[in-house]
Order: sequence, then C-alpha cells, then structure tokens
Amino acid sequence: WALGGSALMHALGLGDSVRDWDLTVDVSQADAHEALRDLAPTLHDNLGIHADHKVVCFDDTVEVICRFAVFRPDGGDGVIRIPTIVTGTWNGLPIGSPEAWAVAYALMIGEKPGRAEKAEALFAWTREHGDARRLAIMLAEPVPEGIAVRLRGLGAQR
Repeated sequence: WALGGSALMHALGLGDSVRDWDLTVDVSQADAHEALRDLAPTLHDNLGIHADHKVVCFDDTVEVICRFAVFRPDGGDGVIRIPTIVTGTWNGLPIGSPEAWAVAYALMIGEKPGRAEKAEALFAWTREHGDARRLAIMLAEPVPEGIAVRLRGLGAQR
C-alpha cells in the first residue's frame, strides 16, 4: 500500500495539510475489506470516472482505493491503471508515485475543483525529481495523447 492524494502532496512539500487519507492497494476490494473488517468499513463501487472500488473507514476520512483505475475521460477504449508504486516513506508511512498521481489528477480534472493545480504541481515536481522507470510505467498505460506527450517530455529531461 502507499499514500497518495493530499497526503502524498503534503509529504513532497506541495501541500500544507492532508484533507483525507487516500491509500492505494493493488488487491481486490474483497481482500481489502477482509483485512479492515474490524474497522467497520463501507464499500464503494466504481462511480463516474473511477473504474476502481474503494473500502472507506473512519467516517470517510480514510479511503482505500483498490486497484486504482480511471475510465478514459476522452471516451477512448480501456481503463487507465494507476499502480501502487512505493517511492519512499514519510513519517514512517509508504508514499506513492508522484508520476502516477500526476497522471491520475490530470485524468480527473473535470471531477473536482483543484485537480488541475494538483496535477500541475506534481508534473513540476516530476520534472525536477521524477524517475524514468515510473514515467515508462505510466506511458505503458493507454493515457490520452496530451498526457503521453507531457510524460515523454518529462522523460526526455531525465
């Protein structure tokens, strides 16, 4: 598992606070639910652009995103997976991939206000500190061409 969302951004110095706790896992919703059953979690199926499923705990403040994936926002075929890639730790907790979350936020721009700014902050961070292997992993996904161009440009700077 790895922290993502506002916790990842805070860990990278790109945000002042953690709004809620997004944890990604590359296991099924059933497996995550079983592991967390003592916390009386609620289950959320895919909704809107989200092709994944969630297990939510602590009055919706902790969201475990199971097999994080997004339907293509451009209407193209397929699902874009946002893999759980641990890239380091923050306060003893594993943090996810800034490259993957930059793509995720770019894909979800139309969903909530502020996503464009988060995507831009993570793309900027990746320009300075990104990892070519993680960029390649995201480029292997069927991302829209505009995002692919950005990722290839970041890889060229490495």
